[in-house]
Amino acid sequence: MTRVLNKLTARTVATLTEPGRYSDGGGLVLLVDGTGAKRWLFIYRWQGRRPEMGLGSTRSSAQ
Repeated sequence: MTRVLNKLTARTVATLTEPGRYSDGGGLVLLVDGTGAKRWLFIYRWQGRRPEMGLGSTRSSAQ
């Protein structure tokens, strides 16, 4: 079974506004909150738990 990575394109990330979690594959997740702010999370397995590591926010192309 093959893992699908890089499911989100830069264009998709820039245009997402609906709150939720969007998987990019390999444990990388884009989190969009209710205000429209976007940040990247890495979800991994460690000692039977699934912690989340924050990787930072996204920057819009307008900046």
